[in-house]
Amino acid sequence: MKFPVEVLEQAKNREKLLEILINGLCLNCLGRQFGMLGHGLTNAERGKILREFANKLNKSEFKEPDVCNMCNNFFKNRIGKIANSIAKKLGDIEFNTFLIGSIISREVARRQEELWERIGIEDVEPIKSEINRELGKILEKLTGKKFDLKNPDITIVVDLDTDNIRLQIRNLFVYGKYQKLVRGIPQTKWICSRCSGKGCTFCKGEGKLYPTSVQEIVEKPLIKATNSKSSAFHGAGRADIDARELDYRPFVLELIRPTIRKLDLKKMEKQINKSKKAKVTSLKLIKEGKYIIRKLKTDRIDKTYLAEVEFKQDIDKKKLKLVKGIIKEPIIQKTPLRVVHRRADKFRKRLVKAISYKQLANRRLQLKIRAEAGLYIKELISGDDGRTKPNISEILGNNVKKIKLDVIKIG
Repeated sequence: MKFPVEVLEQAKNREKLLEILINGLCLNCLGRQFGMLGHGLTNAERGKILREFANKLNKSEFKEPDVCNMCNNFFKNRIGKIANSIAKKLGDIEFNTFLIGSIISREVARRQEELWERIGIEDVEPIKSEINRELGKILEKLTGKKFDLKNPDITIVVDLDTDNIRLQIRNLFVYGKYQKLVRGIPQTKWICSRCSGKGCTFCKGEGKLYPTSVQEIVEKPLIKATNSKSSAFHGAGRADIDARELDYRPFVLELIRPTIRKLDLKKMEKQINKSKKAKVTSLKLIKEGKYIIRKLKTDRIDKTYLAEVEFKQDIDKKKLKLVKGIIKEPIIQKTPLRVVHRRADKFRKRLVKAISYKQLANRRLQLKIRAEAGLYIKELISGDDGRTKPNISEILGNNVKKIKLDVIKIG
């Protein structure tokens, strides 16, 4: 599309053009002052049209300056060198899309502001916008990758005062479901609070309180395959450390700063599933990682538990029949004593949706409980010194000695 030269026939725009030309600007910086006029043109093309128009109008020659008083010949001499430096820094990083951001020098910003104050800014494009766009065009040719404003794999930030190039690599998100097949391991790394992971006598120099976790089992091959710095594990709730999870629980593993983005997830599943402590299924890369994580954290999913309970006395069979009545009213729970040191001490109201039982011995009972998300099952059984009401121990008039808990269905 041609530049709408008729706009410049207005006296104010002719005066504006002449004043800009007196300031000694290159074609890019000249064209950018009218950057919102005329589509399908680069600012350099726009600047050439403007200079030719002014020369014809004034029957004189406004030559392009040897050194631009705005950008100091950035678009002529530096932009290609910077693009090559970026391409070199990207090196072996695997990506498909990128975004460019730049930090202009204070001097260039000052010159731009002063010119705007004199001529007005109705149709001006900021120099930063043009730098980002033109750098992006050159990088697309150099790398064969695509410029992406919305969801880039890499964001490149260039400080044009120091030529420092900073890469912000977008994290990778792997969705899946896991089973925890043994008791005694947490869902995520349990960093020692006394030394913050540095290693101390309390954690025996390990920096963590448990030898492994579901997170560490799952992350190990994925971090290696993507050359990531670390990972963050986001689960749909969590079970107690001493509970098994025999159904598959949804999770998202967030891989931090990966330099490789292509993954053979079937191969990863096989490697992870060599573990006898945890297994995964349905691994897949997802784009909307943050959204899925929020959904995992906020969705209230019912869970079904199988509990083997040992009581301190023989079970009263007459009272046992009353256990099913626990579904008739909400359970009022105060934060359990075992977690109150790290969670808010407050009351919760939750429902038991279904319950059945099977007596295994005089003092042993198997309970199958389907409950609303957020109900603490051990405390539902034990009563937690009266902090959970009603509770099964109270109904049976019998204190609990031991509980073995399994999550057998999620959702």
